[in-house]
Amino acid sequence: MARELRRLYPNQRQPHDAVIVTVRQALGRTVADVAAVEVIADFPQPVPQALAAAEALQAQAGLKEIAVIIDSEVEWRPEWGTLVG
Repeated sequence: MARELRRLYPNQRQPHDAVIVTVRQALGRTVADVAAVEVIADFPQPVPQALAAAEALQAQAGLKEIAVIIDSEVEWRPEWGTLVG
């Protein structure tokens, strides 16, 4: 079953009860950072690993959802999940 992820846009207010995954380009690769209000982003990871880390953080911290911000240079892939909102 494909996961549903809330889509946020750059400069949009970030919810306090969500894990934020920022997908971007770095050195020619698509990577993602995982953060939350009280969790500073760690090193960039490939998107699938970042989404798995986001799910783990969501469960550990009891957060409501996972939200994704996508850099304008990145094309979202359906195998990563379905973006809503």
